[in-house]
Amino acid sequence: MGQLVTITDWASGPNGFKEPISRSALHKIAKTKQTYPPAIKQGRRWVVDENARFIGMVGKVEISSGMSAQARHLVEKALNGCPSQKA
Repeated sequence: MGQLVTITDWASGPNGFKEPISRSALHKIAKTKQTYPPAIKQGRRWVVDENARFIGMVGKVEISSGMSAQARHLVEKALNGCPSQKA
């Protein structure tokens, strides 16, 4: 295991992305554990192993069905970046 670096430093390094990526997208990647090993929240910032690899979404994120409609809407918006479609 290598040294822990901020997610922005990792993204601009050799194991990150070739094109610049927005800070909000990096936070979404960290929050949804799309790196291996997964990113860790330290205070207000996300840190990741300097040798971590981007793996993307491996499985579907399960959202609890016991939430109120408003809470579920907020969680879906945080994960997907857009509101859920009403049927």
